[in-house]
Amino acid sequence: MKNFNNESADIGIGTMIIFIAIVLVAAVAAIVLIYSAGELQQKATITANEAPSKVTTNIFIESVFGDRVNSTMPGLQPGIQKILIRIRPEVGTVSMDLRQIIINEMSSSEIRILNYSNISNTINSFGGSAIRDEDGSFTADFPVLNSGDLVDIEFHTLDYTKPILIPRQTIILSINQERGASVALDLTAPNSFGNERYVKLYP
Repeated sequence: MKNFNNESADIGIGTMIIFIAIVLVAAVAAIVLIYSAGELQQKATITANEAPSKVTTNIFIESVFGDRVNSTMPGLQPGIQKILIRIRPEVGTVSMDLRQIIINEMSSSEIRILNYSNISNTINSFGGSAIRDEDGSFTADFPVLNSGDLVDIEFHTLDYTKPILIPRQTIILSINQERGASVALDLTAPNSFGNERYVKLYP
């Protein structure tokens, strides 16, 4: 009997197995690449949508004044009892909600974190009042600023014997928004207040 050794068939089967393995590896790699590309595209879309608001959303500080009258004690006090910050949204700014703004007040002796409150005389809070609001978007319960609005932010000390600022003292305010860059203010009181109730601190 004559024996046949078909070595070519063995080589062909081995080659086919290697080819199938390569195809499977390539398929797995393609799935991973497609998933990664889709995830990157989703993140890029989210970033593209958020980037304009982060760039354009900003607060413009019109002026900052100090008020030396405390609601609990009539007459002028030796130190500033209340800070009034007049703000407006920059051109192109999307709607801005004061409830999402946090103000950090830093002095040489303490750091306070202030949140919005529609109730006056509350500790560690600031309030707001509309100076110009043509579209009626700003209320005490829903303090939303749109382009063209002008609003006064105010916060005060509850104890008239512990003023916010005395002559020659400096405090740093950081106004942190939900979107956009934070705004930093260095406020230094003048050497003397004289007999003036309102003291200009910025610009």
